[in-house]
Amino acid sequence: MYKLNINSIFVSVFGVGYIPFASGTFGSLAGLIIGYLIYLINYNLLFLAIPILFILGIIASDIYQNKTGEQDSKVIVIDEVVGQLIAMLTVLDNFLLLFLSFLIFRFFDIVKPWPASFFDKNMKNGKGVMMDDVIAGIYSLIILIIIEMCI
Repeated sequence: MYKLNINSIFVSVFGVGYIPFASGTFGSLAGLIIGYLIYLINYNLLFLAIPILFILGIIASDIYQNKTGEQDSKVIVIDEVVGQLIAMLTVLDNFLLLFLSFLIFRFFDIVKPWPASFFDKNMKNGKGVMMDDVIAGIYSLIILIIIEMCI
């Protein structure tokens, strides 16, 4: 078993990824909470946090996979956090839309429409782990922008 260290704490988002069921859902929920806390400090910090967490997520996921031999382990939920942060970018001031961002992101993360499915199936490294969730986050963001325009 891979020992608990700074890398496993990071990829599991402080242990959330070790929850034995629905780790992706709990990872997305952690992203919702983290994103909202960042928003309360300064909304613009999200635009710094997302690329930093994305790059660190690629590196840390590669390290975790190399150490454990597991590909896209359920323990790795930093990808869900980054995807959720993207999904919620425009709806942080509306709790109903914030909750909807969570549901829509989970839908796209589970269904994995192209090109998310390409990354999920063909890139068994940190980039693949992170990219399918980034794409799910972008799809969610687009849907939420359309919803906001219609309200």
